[in-house]
Amino acid sequence: MSEQIVIKNGAIFIADSHENENRENFWYFLRALKNSEIKTPQLFLMGDMFDFLAGECEFFVKFYERYVRAIDELGEKMEIYYFEGNHDFNLASLFKNIKIYPIGVQPARFVSECGQSVFIAHGDIFLPFVSKYALRFLRVKFFLKTMNFFDKFLNFRLSKRILNKLKRKILDYKIPNFKNLAEAKMRRYNAFYKADIVVEGHYHQGEQYILGKQKYINVPSFACEQSYFVVKYDQNIKFARKSVKV
Repeated sequence: MSEQIVIKNGAIFIADSHENENRENFWYFLRALKNSEIKTPQLFLMGDMFDFLAGECEFFVKFYERYVRAIDELGEKMEIYYFEGNHDFNLASLFKNIKIYPIGVQPARFVSECGQSVFIAHGDIFLPFVSKYALRFLRVKFFLKTMNFFDKFLNFRLSKRILNKLKRKILDYKIPNFKNLAEAKMRRYNAFYKADIVVEGHYHQGEQYILGKQKYINVPSFACEQSYFVVKYDQNIKFARKSVKV
């Protein structure tokens, strides 16, 4: 049986910061952790923390170098769990002090201090066949290394074009009838796992739903709302929203 990691009181869940040179809220959050202005025993990075980052892509590794260093340094004094998303993957080579969860091992099972089974994933799972394997192909190391070779030859023009395009992506949106989507996701989870609670990022909605005896939690987009969830225990586990907006 694999180790059961307990979610601690005060754990932080943060998702979808989509950091770039025009959006540095996540950087200030990391600085606040380093300076103990924000304190936590556990940090759950729920994916898409960067507009794009893959271990094989030299331009982006250099571009986000200070973030990688800061996260790894924080990993020396707190538990950090990084759930790779569809914008950040193949990260294991970049970090030595944190636990990385690639898409292939998501969802990952944790437990609450109350004994509840908590399944955690970025959110881009249970996709249609074509979408699923198209995204998997983009994570293939040989493909990324080949693209990096041509990108480097072109003075990283491909990477710069990707970054400029992603900067214009609309991140702040509401999904109509998102509860219906959450219920559909929970049915998929129930087909494979016995989950009391499911926690995901990816959708940028920041909603929580009680679905029968289960709970579905979508972590808000830090890029849009500069807010995250903090775990609080009373008789049960709760996810309280906290904002860093001034």
